[in-house]
Amino acid sequence: MAVHTYGTTNISFSSFDTWANNISSDSNVTMNNALAAASPSNSNPTAASEIRDNNWFYGSIQVSSGGFVDVAGPGSYSLADQTGTVALKNCNLDEGNLTLTADETAAYPKTFVRWRAGGSGGSQIQTGTTLTLNAATQASTTVFYAEFT
Repeated sequence: MAVHTYGTTNISFSSFDTWANNISSDSNVTMNNALAAASPSNSNPTAASEIRDNNWFYGSIQVSSGGFVDVAGPGSYSLADQTGTVALKNCNLDEGNLTLTADETAAYPKTFVRWRAGGSGGSQIQTGTTLTLNAATQASTTVFYAEFT
């Protein structure tokens, strides 16, 4: 997963479009907009101290045909039986891990094969069904591919 880390003094509003799903350019950037799709959720008004010294996940999952993936993250962030390509919420990894679980029960008769980095032709991450992400794991991967056969 890609992780954007803010230190104590390097918060730049022009960096929000790097990691915040709902910020697409550097014009009219606000802290409220950047954190509107974050997990755990934030309430307005927001402050720069909410992102200072934190590691922010940004990325997506791709699920091969017939497969399903469940997602659990900080706060109450939860998605069940995801298929296709799904952009995931920006998760504050200092508040908790992001867990991706290949759901073989929902995918039956398909079976899970592996997690790949970057898409269907990417390098193998692991063959276990549960992939737990934190600020130190797969920090440069932006696409997590769940391969089913």
